[in-house]
Amino acid sequence: MNLNKRYFRSIKSNLSFYISAAVLTIMTLFLFFMLNIAGSAIWEFGDDFFETQNVEDADFTTYLPIPEEEIEKLEEEYSVNLETQYYSNIETDGVTVRVFKKTSEINLYSITEGKDVEKNDEIIISEGYAVFNKISIGDLITIGNKAYTVTGFFQRPDYLYMLQNDGDSYKNITTFYLAYVTDEEYENIGGENCLYFVCYNKDNQADFRKVVNEKYYMRTYISAKENMRIDMVKMQAEMFNIISYIILAVMPLIVVVLVSIVINRKVKSEQKLIGTLTALGYKKSKLMLHYAGFAMIPGLFGGVFAILFTMIFAQSFGEVCLADYEPMRIKCHLNPIAAVLGIIVPTAMYILAAMRSVNKLLKKDTVLLLNGNSEQGEKNFKNILVKNKISFRIKYALRSLIGNPSRTFVVFLGVFSGSYIALLGYSFLDTMDNTKQNMIDGVGKYEYQYVLNELVEESEYGGEPVIMSTMENKAGEQFSMIGTTDFNPYLSLKDMDGNDISLMDGYYITSVMAMLQKVQAGDKLTICNPLTLESFEITIAGVLDNDMQNAIFSNKENVARIMGIEENVSNVIMSDVALNIPDSKIMQTIKKADAKEQFQNISNEMNVMIYFLIGIGAIVCVASIYVAVNMLVSENRSNISMLKVLGYRDKQINRIVLSVNHILLPIGFIVSIPLVFASTNWFMVFLADFIGALPKAYIAPLKRKSGIKMDNGLRSCPEAS
Repeated sequence: MNLNKRYFRSIKSNLSFYISAAVLTIMTLFLFFMLNIAGSAIWEFGDDFFETQNVEDADFTTYLPIPEEEIEKLEEEYSVNLETQYYSNIETDGVTVRVFKKTSEINLYSITEGKDVEKNDEIIISEGYAVFNKISIGDLITIGNKAYTVTGFFQRPDYLYMLQNDGDSYKNITTFYLAYVTDEEYENIGGENCLYFVCYNKDNQADFRKVVNEKYYMRTYISAKENMRIDMVKMQAEMFNIISYIILAVMPLIVVVLVSIVINRKVKSEQKLIGTLTALGYKKSKLMLHYAGFAMIPGLFGGVFAILFTMIFAQSFGEVCLADYEPMRIKCHLNPIAAVLGIIVPTAMYILAAMRSVNKLLKKDTVLLLNGNSEQGEKNFKNILVKNKISFRIKYALRSLIGNPSRTFVVFLGVFSGSYIALLGYSFLDTMDNTKQNMIDGVGKYEYQYVLNELVEESEYGGEPVIMSTMENKAGEQFSMIGTTDFNPYLSLKDMDGNDISLMDGYYITSVMAMLQKVQAGDKLTICNPLTLESFEITIAGVLDNDMQNAIFSNKENVARIMGIEENVSNVIMSDVALNIPDSKIMQTIKKADAKEQFQNISNEMNVMIYFLIGIGAIVCVASIYVAVNMLVSENRSNISMLKVLGYRDKQINRIVLSVNHILLPIGFIVSIPLVFASTNWFMVFLADFIGALPKAYIAPLKRKSGIKMDNGLRSCPEAS
């Protein structure tokens, strides 16, 4: 007997199962392929762009300017490339432009469209801002009191991720952009700010930094790996790749369960045939491979169609994933290794699941198989409530649910999986919205932080003066150290139990930094001043309830000692209102409103991905329930016929046979919520390492958003409606 002839007949008679399993496989692989494509494309573009535009190894500022002749001496003595970058920040009608003077060696800009400036009334601007604000080449743009003609757009390697300030968490292309003018026009503008780019040609960073600090007093130092404008490119590429392989490993498990149940029921329905084949001498391995072939079909077909589907939409979806950056001109393509894995991994899972089901059945006695009694000795719930006098409809419903646990589980799994995927997307948006509305305000009452370019003994402008500096741990990871008093009216200094703390007791670490550094109260932590390269060992006195700042707080005396300055001076002023401080004295202005806007922008950029997840959730739910309904109708053909003979109308039969599964809809939806919360929390912990803040997982109750109504205290997903 040629068993292979049965495949076509099996596909025809179980078409709903194969279609549903293939669709689920396609959705899983499509999500895997898209994230993998985006991650690979970002990584490849970043590597090439950083090399061709000679991205910095670090940038720093000093209190004393470094003369040009000294720059040449430092380059020769320490084998480095060192270049001065002059720039000017100009605000016009609420929009800030950072105008640069051209550099010739490091962080070179690349014209992406149009041409470079040639006249003093011409300007080129960063492309992301131009695209967002629909600015075209030839348009006029006003800076200060002068109008310039836009001749082109450009990108810089140190601004691919467009952060206005070093401490920002998310890009700003709405009220901030970069620009270049001619060198002559730049002199007319009169940019007073400067920083220094350095590229190291050998391992002598410490020696170079020490000599620069001794002669010119470093004010800030940021390495490329700690510069979010640069490092975010590699970090997000890595994040996309990691998540894609998690999806490849986890998502097919949903289909594996479905395949296992359906194959198991198919094998049981053919137990007489299997018993006959066994009696005729067919080996167990032969039969296992035969039925494994049924499970292999959705894996192979799903994989092939997913690859074709991906090849069609790879470019458009890949570009959606690049929304966080300046427009990258990349060619998105499917990695051959990822394509092979996409076919092999799900197919192997399905085959193993099917072989397990067949192997379990073949352990039964051949005589029982020939008689169709393989379930002999197993618990049977199909006859429950025999002597109970409850209504026929309730009794039938309970028997349908409890007597067929595998089919019930298929329905539950579909609802649960679809609800989980869809609600997960909404929970990300709710978490970001909650962070913007509540968590940022919980840090303190200040609205402005003015970072000064000089040390002052007291503030003549108002506000509360504090000491703030960037520090490093042993791994070179940077964080803030803040020195202030216990009576700072703009800060909320409480421990994890809500009790007030005193900074005179020592060093207090924020909760997000404690998580990232894996330290707790009483632990010792080695920190390094990146300007002087001096190391200090401190003891953590406690943990502050603060998930928004990657920082250590202490009194002014302790922080001043580590910074090597007098304790009665400050370099930052906090205020709840805007202060009239001369621009020449301000190095950076940090606004709480900007932080809120950044989290709002994160939500806005996530919308496309969120609705994509919701669509996948709906498909997963519908496909799973479609299989279950077909199983239900197939197994109840005789009962449906009997009910028709007894005079039941179609609607009544539908309520008796099918509507019983409606109870699983709210159950599957509600059960998915704890897992959604845990998954969101895991993702936010993963994200905290990138942005230095830990948004707390949150699902908004009783709320309307995007036209979707919240019922029973929780937002309902489309498939649970």
